[in-house]
Amino acid sequence: MNHLQIVQGYLSMKKPDKAEAKLKETLDYYNEERKLMGLNAPMFMLWLIQFNSRFKNWRINYQIHTEYKDLRTIDNQLTEQCKHILSTFRHALNDTELFEVNLELNARTNPSQIQVRLFIDSGDRLEINGDKLNLSNVVDMDETTSGISCVFSIPWN
Repeated sequence: MNHLQIVQGYLSMKKPDKAEAKLKETLDYYNEERKLMGLNAPMFMLWLIQFNSRFKNWRINYQIHTEYKDLRTIDNQLTEQCKHILSTFRHALNDTELFEVNLELNARTNPSQIQVRLFIDSGDRLEINGDKLNLSNVVDMDETTSGISCVFSIPWN
């Protein structure tokens, strides 16, 4: 509703370009949410949707690059793995800074698996050594100047 009120505000201020851009952003958001709901992974969906309201200095965006996959058999594992990774980072990074997380979920074939990529955007505020996070047995990590990318896969199907 807030998104639509912003669109209405732009229209009332005679700013149709900004209203159109906000409307597109809103539609993209709801399309991602629709794909998330189509995964049939209620624990994962609830965790992801509630994430931004649970943590004051962490924000997550997500892109689902698959549709209508029934992930109920790996729902718990998927949720717990994501929670574990982000909890590790939350405890290792400064809790007064704002951190953006981008989550991408992809279905892979040969073998069938769900791949999750979490990118923690830390900019130049990265003050930790990925090797000391003790996640190497769980994920593939890659540090860049703008953040850390964590990738893991779960067999599925």
